[in-house]
Amino acid sequence: DLLRLKGIVLEPEKPLTADKLDAKIRDIYDDARDILSGIYVVYGLTILDDQLLIVTVRDYRNLFQISDLPWVVSEFKPTSIIAGRYISGPEEGIINTDFAINFYEYGTPMSVHLRVGDTISFQAGYREINVRIVGITGSDLSSLSERIDMDVQNVLFVHWDTFERIASDVEGISGPIESSSRIYVLRVIFIVKGSILTVLGGDIFAYRNSLKDTINEYYDNAYPLRLSLLEEISPGEFQNTLLIFLLSMVFQIVVAGIYAVLLIKLHRKDIATLRALGWDSRHIKIFAIGAFISTLLIGFVIGIIAGGIYAIVVSKLSLDIIPFIVLFVTNLLIPLLIGMKYTSAAALSIPPSEAFRRE
Repeated sequence: DLLRLKGIVLEPEKPLTADKLDAKIRDIYDDARDILSGIYVVYGLTILDDQLLIVTVRDYRNLFQISDLPWVVSEFKPTSIIAGRYISGPEEGIINTDFAINFYEYGTPMSVHLRVGDTISFQAGYREINVRIVGITGSDLSSLSERIDMDVQNVLFVHWDTFERIASDVEGISGPIESSSRIYVLRVIFIVKGSILTVLGGDIFAYRNSLKDTINEYYDNAYPLRLSLLEEISPGEFQNTLLIFLLSMVFQIVVAGIYAVLLIKLHRKDIATLRALGWDSRHIKIFAIGAFISTLLIGFVIGIIAGGIYAIVVSKLSLDIIPFIVLFVTNLLIPLLIGMKYTSAAALSIPPSEAFRRE
C-alpha cells in the first residue's frame, strides 16, 4: 500500500481554498524536497447547487511519479473500484455507489441515477463537456465532503484536464484553477523517496519520520492543514511480511527440488534408454526439462486456482494486481530455474549402460 508505506497525508480542519495552499506548504516543500518523490493535491469543486462534488488530483510544483497517481487518493484507487475500472484519461469519471442528481422538470421533482457506461454532460452556453462513467467506487467518501463542511451525497472523480475544463468553461472560473479561491483543497499527500532496496535499508522509514518532523516544524503556518491518521506500515510489520515472503520462496524451492529429484528417479531408466538409442545431450535436456516444467506448472496452476478461489470467494480479499504479478513471477520463476538446472545436469549424468542394468 503506497500511502501506508511511503505517504504522509494532510487534511484541512476547516475549508481551505486553493489560493491559500502555496503559502501553507511551500516551506515544507523547500525543506523536504530532497526526500520526496511526489506531492499530490486533491482538489474539489461543488456545482449543481452543491449537489455534486467534483474531485481530482494533481501534482504540486511538478513533483510526481506517474505510476503513483492512481494510488494516492485511496477512495478512488484501482483496488477500491467495485464496478468498471480506473480512469485512463480525460472525459472519464468514477462515481460513488448511490450517485443520484435531483432536479425539477416542469415542476415535477425527478432523480437521475448513473451507472458504468452512462454519460453526464456539463453545459454552459455553447460549451459542453461530456464525462463517461467508467467506474464505481465502494469507498466511504464522507471524509471528502467533510473537508468543505457540506453534506454532499454525490462525488465525481475525474482527470485534472476535465476538472480544469469544467471549472473554467462551465463555472466560469478565470485564471489558474489550482490557485482559485473557488476551488477547495481536500487533501495534500506527500510521498517520500524509496524502493524495495531502500526499505530493506530502513531509508523509507527514516524519510517518513524526517518529513513528519519538518511538518511539525511548520505546524502553525500550515493551519488548517493537519496530519491525518494513517495505519502506517511499521518497520516490524514490513520485516514480518518480508520474512513470510522469503519463507514461502524457500518452500517453493524445496518443493521444486523434490519434484526434480523424483522426476529423475522415476525416469532414470527411460533417460538411460534414450541415451543408449543415440539421443544427444540437447534432446535429453529438452526431455528432462519438459517433464519437470509440465509437472511443476500443473501443481502451480492448481495451487493458484485454489488459493484465488479461497481469497476472493471465501475471504473476499481484493486482488492487488501489481503485487500479485510480482509474487506470481518470483514464486514460479526462481523455483523453475533452479529445478531446470538440476534436472538437466542430473539427466546428463545418467550413463547409457543404466538401461541394461537389471533391477
